[in-house]
Parts: sequence; C-alpha cells; structure tokens
Amino acid sequence: MTTRPDARGVSRRAATIALHAAGLLAACTLAATPAAALNFFELEVYPATTEGKGLHEIENLTTFVPNGRDPSEEEREGEERRRHRLLRSSFEYNYGLTDKIDIAAYVDLVRQNANEFEYAGARARVRGAVFDKGRYFLDLGWYFEAEMPHNEESDLELEFRPIVSKDVGPLSFDLNPIFELPTVSEERRTIEFNYAARVYWRVSRDFQPGVEFYGDIGQIRDVDPSREQEHYVFPMLYGRAFFPGFKFQLGPGFGLTRNSDPVILKALIEYEFSPGGGVAPPPRPTY
Repeated sequence: MTTRPDARGVSRRAATIALHAAGLLAACTLAATPAAALNFFELEVYPATTEGKGLHEIENLTTFVPNGRDPSEEEREGEERRRHRLLRSSFEYNYGLTDKIDIAAYVDLVRQNANEFEYAGARARVRGAVFDKGRYFLDLGWYFEAEMPHNEESDLELEFRPIVSKDVGPLSFDLNPIFELPTVSEERRTIEFNYAARVYWRVSRDFQPGVEFYGDIGQIRDVDPSREQEHYVFPMLYGRAFFPGFKFQLGPGFGLTRNSDPVILKALIEYEFSPGGGVAPPPRPTY
C-alpha cells in the first residue's frame, strides 16, 4: 500500500534544504572575498599633535620591497601586482588650517620591477587634535581620509583613525587603530581593521631612534586566519638635518607572518615652511 507524503513534512524538508543551500552560498561568497591589505602608501604613524596654523608641508614617502613574499594566486594570474621589487611612492601637500586641524592631499605612484611609474590613486584627508598637548593624561587626535584607488576593485575607500599619544620621560608612544570601509566597490566587504603604532626615544631634538609596528587583521566580522594576516616591525631613525624645516624618517621593515613581505625599505622626507613667516613651530618635531 502506497502512502502519500505529508505536505507539511515535505514543506519542512524543502525549507531545510533551502536554508542549507543559502548557508553554503553565503560561506562560498565569504570565502571568495579577497583578503584585505595594508595601505603601503600610508606606512606612517601619526601623533595627536598637528603641525600648526599656517604651516605648509611637502612630503614624499617611498617604500621598496627588495625581498617580496611568494606570489599569491591573484599575483600569479596578473590580477594584482607582484610584491617582489615593487616600489611605491606617495607625494603629499599638507597645510595647517588651524592650530588643531591639518588638511592634506596625496598622489600615489607605483613602479613594478624597474618598469615605468604608474598612477595608483589619489587621497585627501583631514587630521586634528582634540586638546592642547599635555593638558590631560593622554593626548587624543583624529584622522579621516578618502582614498580613490586606480584600477582596483574599490573606487572609493574611507578610513578613520582615532589617535592616542603619550610621553613617558624621554619616550613617546603613538597608537593609531585604523578602520577602513570600501564604499564604492565591486567586492562585498565590510569594515576592515589595521593598526599603526610606534615608540621612539627623544635622545636629542635632531636625531631620535624608534620602532614602528603595522598590521592588518582583515574584516572585523570575518577576521583573517593568522597565516593570512600581515604584520611588520620597522626599526626607524627620525631626524632633522641639512637646513631648517627639513625632516626625515629612514628604516627597514621586517615581516612577521608568512603572508608578509620579508623585507621592506622605507624612506620619508618632508619640508615645512611658511611663506609669510611668523609661524611658531611645534614644541618638538611631530615626525
């Protein structure tokens, strides 16, 4: 004797199958989402102190990868640039809008394996201090940036950094948690978390050794496995030399994870000036 299946049972089984299928599709979508990456055009740690009202600054930050990581699948297929022997260079103009607010614009260039330079994008940002330096136990600041990458999955990315600084005797500490959100993107991505931090020793006004730290953990809702994250440490030398207003930062970076480039060289030079004069410099270099 043949029995007819219960309609409600069939409906429940169909709903269960549909839910499993939806879950599998969502998992595949997340798995296919490319891992986030540090913005190597912005390998810089900011203090809560700004440059000062009316002060102009021209800056170049250049990094070179003499020893890159093993190419990823996207790099082997030509979807991304290979890291080995990759040179990135960013040119910035910064202006002190007020005593506590700076504005800046950037142009980013990239050169792969000694080829010609290519346009990589543009950025604009505003950075500010919350209080006068030393007024409270911690110095607090903020940083907001809009990035327009060229030939990338995202056409517009927004970045926000709360800034925390503290002087302890001759040592200075700066911490920049970084929250990045692609807003015009072909990818399905949410807020990503990176960090930049440093400690340096104010041994003299003109030369100060330090250590910088950078890292990327991926999307906050879906943290990358530790082997896919990138973390770096940079022994640095900050200095003022040659003529008034000239500052520099130099140092090698060393990758701490398998997905990091083993070695990155970093050089930053900047020149501060005031066409009309009369602008008081900050109480110490803001590096």
